[in-house]
Amino acid sequence: MCNLYSTDTGLDAIRSAVRQLSLDLQPGEGLGNFAGIGRLYPDQDGVIVRREDNGLRLSSMRWGFPPAPTKDKPKSAKPITNIRNLDSGWWRNVNGEYLREPQYRCLVPFTRFAEPLKGRVNAWFALPGQEIGWFAGVWRPWHGERLAEVPGEPKRKRVEQDWRLYAFLTTSPNSVVKPIHPRAMPVILTEPAECLEWLAGGDDSLRLQRPLSDERLQRVE
Repeated sequence: MCNLYSTDTGLDAIRSAVRQLSLDLQPGEGLGNFAGIGRLYPDQDGVIVRREDNGLRLSSMRWGFPPAPTKDKPKSAKPITNIRNLDSGWWRNVNGEYLREPQYRCLVPFTRFAEPLKGRVNAWFALPGQEIGWFAGVWRPWHGERLAEVPGEPKRKRVEQDWRLYAFLTTSPNSVVKPIHPRAMPVILTEPAECLEWLAGGDDSLRLQRPLSDERLQRVE
C-alpha cells in the first residue's frame, strides 16, 4: 500500500501532462500558483484533476476516504487512502456511486511514490523518462470530522465540516515493487487512452486495476 508520494512539480508540468490527453486544464480553485508538494501523507491535502465540461480541473482535496466502520471500531479514525478489494460491500454498495460514476473519477498526479523499508527509510519509485504519472483515483463529498488547521492552535484539531476526499486504486505489485512491498502497488495510468477510459467511468474501466509493466517503473534514490 502507498501512504507517501510526491507531486514535486509545478502547474505548467501538470498542464502539459493534461494536454497529452487532448484536454485542457481549467483554472484551479485557488491553485493558480501551485508549485508542487514534496511529500504527501494520509489525511493531508493533495491535488487531483477531475473532469469538468470539456476539460479537466485541478482541485485541492483531502487524501483518504471515510473509514469503514467495524464492530470493534465503529468510528475508526484512519482514512482509507488505497482502494483494493472492489468486490467488497464497502466499495460496491456504500461507495458504489463514487467508484463507478464518471463525475467522481479523477487522476492523481505524482512524480514518485514510496514504500517503506525497515526503520524510517523509504524506497522510492518513478516513471523513467516521464515527469508525471497518474494514479487511478476516485473522489467523493463527505461531512464529518477530520484534522484541520485551527487559528491560534499549534497542531491540527479535529473539525466537523464538509470535505472533498480522494483515494486511489491499488493492485498486486510488479517485480519492481514486489521485493519492497510484496502485497500491493498503486494502479498507475501512463497512456492517454487509459486515462480517458478511467475518467469515463463504468464497470468496464475497472479492468485497469492491474500492475504497471516492469519496464515502465524504476526504483530511484
